[in-house]
Amino acid sequence: MKPLQTRLILWIVIESTPNPSSGDLQNSNPSYRLNGRNYLQWSQIVRTFLKGRGKLDHLTGIGPKPKDPNFATWDEEDSMIMSWLWNLMQPEISGNHMFLTTAQEIWESVRQAYSKMKDAALMYEIKTRISSSKQGTLSVTEYYNMMKSFWLELDHYQSIKMKCTNDAVMLKNFVEKDRIFEFIADLNAEFDQIHIQLLGRETFTLS
Repeated sequence: MKPLQTRLILWIVIESTPNPSSGDLQNSNPSYRLNGRNYLQWSQIVRTFLKGRGKLDHLTGIGPKPKDPNFATWDEEDSMIMSWLWNLMQPEISGNHMFLTTAQEIWESVRQAYSKMKDAALMYEIKTRISSSKQGTLSVTEYYNMMKSFWLELDHYQSIKMKCTNDAVMLKNFVEKDRIFEFIADLNAEFDQIHIQLLGRETFTLS
């Protein structure tokens, strides 16, 4: 299942962007743009959006041949999707991909540039976001969902495989306890009593 944050962003993008087959696609104002550090979420949004509209072949390059009667229509759609992809990037990134000739070339160029970013750098950024997060004006549920999306993203980059089942269980329990501490540490002061109740337990769980 996709992290909640990614699912919410995807919903916003889909609701605010016209169908790729329409002539208004190039004039859309996307709500989420590639900034060089969010490739994982960005690529998931793009793939899901186009797949839901039967346009995924523009990313794979599997389309009609130039002599095919349907090629002209497909090529027009491809040009609109190219424009849409550029609009889904920060200007300094889209400029590096502006002179490619197909949506598939843009997709592959972006993948090669950003999908292999060092995991350590991405993990550091996620951990920084976690450490700076506070409940503030969020409800407890909203704050938990935000933190959970960070943890799911972090798990993607720091997957640890244990050979021993008992060790795997111990690691899981350790991580869950650590995340409970992260969560309750920055709840608003009105929840101080909950801190005391949770810390008085012998076992911890996020489920």
